[in-house]
Amino acid sequence: MKLKLPAVLLLAATQTVVASAQNNRQTSLVKGRLFNKITKQPANDVQIIFPGLKLLTITDGEGNFNFSQVPYGTQKMVVGGNTVKADTITIVISKDLVDVGDIQVTPSENGLVATQLTQIPTIAIEDANVSVDDDGVKGSAVSGLLTASRDPFVNTASFTFGQYRFQARGYDRNAQQVLVNGMPMNDVETGDASWNQWGGLNDAFRARNNTYGLTPSDYTFGGMNGSVYFDATAANQRKQTRITYSATNRQYKNRLMLTHSSGLMKNGWAYSLSVSKRWANEGYIPGTFYDAYSYYAGVSKVWKKHQFNLTTFGAPTRRGKGTAATQEAYDLAGSHFYNPNWGYQNGEKRNAKVNEYFQPVVIANYEYKPSDKTDWNTTIGYQFGKNKNSTLDWYNAQDPRPDYYKNMPSYYVNGLTNPSPDLADQVRAQLEANPSQMQLDWNKLYDANSVNYETIHNANGIAGNDVYGRRAMYIVANDVDDIKKFNFSSNLTHSLNEHIILYTGITFITQRTESYKEVADLLGADFYVNYNQFASRDYPGKADVYQNDLNNPNRIVKEGDKYSYDYITHFNKGWWWGQAAFTYNKFDFFVAANAGINSFSREGLYRNGLFPNTSYGKGATESFFIYGLKGGATYKINGRNYLFVNASAGADAPTVDNTYISPRTRGNVVDNPTTQKYQTVEGGYLLKAPNINARVVGYATDIKDATDIQRFYNDDPNVQSFVNFVSQHVNSRYVGTELAVDVKVMPTLNLIGVAAVGQAFYTNRPTISSYKDNDTTSNPTTYTVYNKNYYVAAGPQSSYTAGARYNSKKYWWAGINFNYFDRNYVAAAPIRRTVDAVDGLVPGSPEWNEVLNQEKLPSAFTVDLSFGTSIMLHKWLKQIPRSTILSINAGVSNLLDNQDVVTGGFEQLRFDFTNGNIGKFPSKYFYGFGRNYFVNVSLRF
Repeated sequence: MKLKLPAVLLLAATQTVVASAQNNRQTSLVKGRLFNKITKQPANDVQIIFPGLKLLTITDGEGNFNFSQVPYGTQKMVVGGNTVKADTITIVISKDLVDVGDIQVTPSENGLVATQLTQIPTIAIEDANVSVDDDGVKGSAVSGLLTASRDPFVNTASFTFGQYRFQARGYDRNAQQVLVNGMPMNDVETGDASWNQWGGLNDAFRARNNTYGLTPSDYTFGGMNGSVYFDATAANQRKQTRITYSATNRQYKNRLMLTHSSGLMKNGWAYSLSVSKRWANEGYIPGTFYDAYSYYAGVSKVWKKHQFNLTTFGAPTRRGKGTAATQEAYDLAGSHFYNPNWGYQNGEKRNAKVNEYFQPVVIANYEYKPSDKTDWNTTIGYQFGKNKNSTLDWYNAQDPRPDYYKNMPSYYVNGLTNPSPDLADQVRAQLEANPSQMQLDWNKLYDANSVNYETIHNANGIAGNDVYGRRAMYIVANDVDDIKKFNFSSNLTHSLNEHIILYTGITFITQRTESYKEVADLLGADFYVNYNQFASRDYPGKADVYQNDLNNPNRIVKEGDKYSYDYITHFNKGWWWGQAAFTYNKFDFFVAANAGINSFSREGLYRNGLFPNTSYGKGATESFFIYGLKGGATYKINGRNYLFVNASAGADAPTVDNTYISPRTRGNVVDNPTTQKYQTVEGGYLLKAPNINARVVGYATDIKDATDIQRFYNDDPNVQSFVNFVSQHVNSRYVGTELAVDVKVMPTLNLIGVAAVGQAFYTNRPTISSYKDNDTTSNPTTYTVYNKNYYVAAGPQSSYTAGARYNSKKYWWAGINFNYFDRNYVAAAPIRRTVDAVDGLVPGSPEWNEVLNQEKLPSAFTVDLSFGTSIMLHKWLKQIPRSTILSINAGVSNLLDNQDVVTGGFEQLRFDFTNGNIGKFPSKYFYGFGRNYFVNVSLRF
């Protein structure tokens, strides 16, 4: 039974009745803004209290604060007291709105320490991508929140839950908009935003303004899961020199980071530099490795009402990847961290799947403040570079992967017409006695290439040009995306009066992405040939058909050469957004809208032999009108209790990957591509008090008309082709409750509880069209998919944590969290929810249920510990500056070393239609890390 929208306002309604009786006297709205006296920048996350009234708030990313329903009379307001030097301000409240204006604050010694103690943790997010060559499952199962906040729920969702593939509200990663200095960082093609673009640059990207859910932003319309704005300008970097070393046993083992920032100098200039290196010969998963560098450089000039900023950053990264595996493979290997991607070569581990990423960014922006009421920021940005993912490729040879299903014992029971349990036992015994057979055999691949001498006639399309040599049967290939992205955006903020702020902006993005495959390693051979092996098998004797590029037939390719596919996607996206925010004593509300055009087209650089008329040249442009409407209201019961409701509706363009049926082979698009519509609402109760911070929020979201294309190789004897499953008009619903409470039970002890309980499920029965890459008829096979009420694979849909944090008055803290995860479901393959899949099975029988049921993964319990301390070194060495601080932060996740945590999984898209045996192509799973740690030592001066 699916959840309805929870009645989260029940508690708040009770509060309203009680509070209304207390609010009969005249009250006022008090607002203002804090600035750092040293840096002249907004002072965010600073505590402000009316002690006599027991009212508390914290400044936002721009240093703004406001209090509602402050009683008339003379009141004392305390600014700071923790991170900044405390200052008491006496205010006379005698009108409906009191604006105290700009207040300068000075960082305290405690504040310098607190900054060290509250460093944003660095989480090594595991790669979740699965090659479409393997299983056709798109990976994105890491947390969708690139943010950190004082909000206990957002912090927990980002870091504690995020390690276990939790997806906030069940949404994809593209539900959050990410900007750096005004430049959108979400990929135009996929909508995702990734840490890869600035990984290792924690210091430079520390200043951020984030929103969650449908909360309004000062910088953008925002996504369904909010937005995060990084201010990485040099002028806003804290004056410091920081040296940091980190040790961990996660994706990388070591990190070294050096940052130097001048702060804003008297001449109006500021500069900032940061470099880092992260590395590991082998990560937590066997066969993985990490080799990454990062750099950041920024310069700013502030002159009167003008500010000019130039910023550049990049993170060249090379890392070996892990992947999902069947439970049978994990059991045979004797480890839940089995990785089939590697094998020994010359005594060293070599991984066949390596990601190389480097897409540097350059941003220039100009900020003009003609008055205290108006702020205009214009940004020009450019991003370029390549993302490469390697994989094995082969021609006229056996599948070399050690966990290929025909190499497993279960194949001899589930995959043969006449099962042979005895043969299965023999294979199992052999693998258990020779564990090296569960890894890649690089020597075998080299040996196969070394004896495969062939003559290629009319090579490179030249008559009589014969090429003789060792033709590669196996190679390592790179799938490459080479992007060139230009961005222009301009945003204006204007305070119309004390109550109303207006926001507006425009953005235009143009991007050119060339996608192709290249030869990375011939594995000892002399050359490879640019043939389509599946077409040559299915159309014997038709030389034109098996050419990947008819314009260059029989092309000989060597290391670094392109082959297989090559096409360019041209993107143009532009939009306007506007917002009006209203702040009053009893109510706050806002309205926002955006509208624009998202268009793209495909330009084929190869004339594919199977599709000669639709693969080459520039195709038609696909254009979509995109829009969004958003609004919300907050009722202030008093200065501590709030009720709010927000809602949004809109339409987004489908991604390129979900528009072109098979962009690598042809330019055909799905039938009548359409925008994806959404409607979403959230409402809840907030409590902000000196000793308790709590929220109870309910949400409900409908997404309709989604298109999803899944690609995989189906080696069923009746198919033996790459297949494209096109699902259109897919509808889904996301409902749930978020609860977070942070209680200060003692001056030094906080108790924290967070819960996220939701349901993400499909709400209709879409049609799926199956297209084969080696079928030139373009007549798809269609099925009705009965996936209504099946769960969306969105990580654990019930996540809980309870913890405590002790904050010593002597600059150290320690914390513990107890975490529980449940209701995590394997991604359901659509083909198994069709009439054809259960044809011949008795309805309600165990076999029938086995095919149709969706697997629920085991629940999991983990424990996390964390610790931090900062040492003011001048207390020990009087000759050094007072600002010199040594900081140590450490954490242990999964303290109990639970190695049975299944964080996600998926059913393979291949299915045994002959016998309906799901054991022939069993599900694959991801396991979370066992006990893992992170230690960070930083010296700042």
